[in-house]
Amino acid sequence: MDNSRRKSGSIKALAVLVGAGIAFGSVFAPTIPALAENAVPTYQPWTGTQQGKATQKLLTDLKAKVAQAEKDQAASPDFLDDLKKLIADYEAATMVSQAQPFLDNFSDNEFATNPTWKVTAGTWQVDKSGSNRGLVSKIRQQANLNSLLGNLLNPQGTAQQANPQYAAIYTKAKLPGNFTASTKFTSKDRYGGLQLSLYQGASAQNQYRVSYQPGNSQALLLQRVAASGATLLGSYNGAINLEDGNAHELTFSRDSTGKMTVLLDGQTVIAASDKSLTGDFDGILLTNVGGSYWIREVAVKPLP
Repeated sequence: MDNSRRKSGSIKALAVLVGAGIAFGSVFAPTIPALAENAVPTYQPWTGTQQGKATQKLLTDLKAKVAQAEKDQAASPDFLDDLKKLIADYEAATMVSQAQPFLDNFSDNEFATNPTWKVTAGTWQVDKSGSNRGLVSKIRQQANLNSLLGNLLNPQGTAQQANPQYAAIYTKAKLPGNFTASTKFTSKDRYGGLQLSLYQGASAQNQYRVSYQPGNSQALLLQRVAASGATLLGSYNGAINLEDGNAHELTFSRDSTGKMTVLLDGQTVIAASDKSLTGDFDGILLTNVGGSYWIREVAVKPLP
């Protein structure tokens, strides 16, 4: 039999196996446990993850059947080789991100649990009432924004805590590589800056970072951060002062083509492109490099 006819037959065979859920006399029926009759779920399952897990289980079971057939010499070696190659192709195409949407509005009046935020520099607390409310940080001196590249997830010494140059807080979360990330905040002082980053690695060595710099001639920056330094991807060249007592929303996103956009209160202010960082992100990092900020909400959701 020539290779093209053999491969065509293998593809049809695999299609039948996957479509019917049957391989070598066994039935594969990945199921999702049903909810109890009276249970009312708080959140609906993210169907992409559910479907991906079912497909991955089917491929895992199919590999086991192919291995058993190979051991028992129950099918042509060439046919089994083609099946193994096709399974590998399907696996590569169906690798499922473990990322989940993220939202914290600090309505529970704390940041220590659900989700857990960890302070590594400065002081953070939750203000529960008043026009300024949310996760608050106040830094009375201005740090060099570009010098804050590494070790932001490592707790700083007590001497630095007594008179910190910046304040940092992070939460671990598996986040999508294509995303929309946003924060709603109020700002009081016209100096310093607030940074929102999605990071990769145990030390946040890789980041995409958007920065608000009140009173600066470059009010907004979009950067890629690595151990070697920060690369400017785009900026808003002009002063922006949000110190009006109102909450403002800063959003940045990246799609599957690498297109990146920064919005301020729904208006596009930066457009850029970068595909340097791949895969999921490991968490969210907030950094205050000078000023007083009240973080009302932090959210990340997947973007196609």
